[in-house]
Amino acid sequence: MQTGKWQIMSQLSDGEKMETTKTQIFIADVSALHEPRRLAAAMEAVSQERRHKAQRLKRPAAQALTVGAEILLIKALGQVYGIHGSLEIKAGADGKPWLINYPDILFNLSHSGDYVVCALGSQPVGVDIQKMATPNLKLARRFFAPSEADWLFSLPAEKQSRGFYDLWALKEAYMKYTGKGFRLPLHAFQLDCHNEEAVNSETAIIIDGKSMPVVIKNYPILENYVLWGVSDTVDFQERIVSISLSGEMY
Repeated sequence: MQTGKWQIMSQLSDGEKMETTKTQIFIADVSALHEPRRLAAAMEAVSQERRHKAQRLKRPAAQALTVGAEILLIKALGQVYGIHGSLEIKAGADGKPWLINYPDILFNLSHSGDYVVCALGSQPVGVDIQKMATPNLKLARRFFAPSEADWLFSLPAEKQSRGFYDLWALKEAYMKYTGKGFRLPLHAFQLDCHNEEAVNSETAIIIDGKSMPVVIKNYPILENYVLWGVSDTVDFQERIVSISLSGEMY
């Protein structure tokens, strides 16, 4: 895991234009959607599929995460491409959603805890955020590749929790990047951790013994969270854009 810090932008600087050729990551705190009126308004602003998905959930906090992810996508598209209004989203043949009216804009969403993240780019991209807790490390032997579990348990005890979540988030981001999601099992591919004490940006994704040419990026911006992105371009935006959901959103 890289130790460098990336700046969180509260808003774009005056006159600054984000480069739409870069893979960009956006983040938002969904706490504002815990208020019933705002949650109801958010429900009306998202796609029908997303709304129905949220309505099947019992807890308002879970509903806020589900609709908040698409609200973040709407706002990110407005900032980067000038696209506003509701979106038409459809699942492709592999199950990965895409924008019907803007097929050249690729995106991925994730949420955990109180945060939602959105990745936008012109190349396939996967992103995953995980709120850390005390993990059941026994799951590593069940779900991770044997070499990854061996690496995790070789770490000092105080680093195993972070190592577990780094592996989990990075592997989920890769699965989402491929478009297969959990149809690509966690143990079906492995990360070469180079016998180091932290996953880092030089880590290779390995499938069937062959190194896959992907770029991974760590954004260590929130305490008690891990956030990883995966793409096949080196042009990751280094600064995450933080978008507020507390003002007028839609």
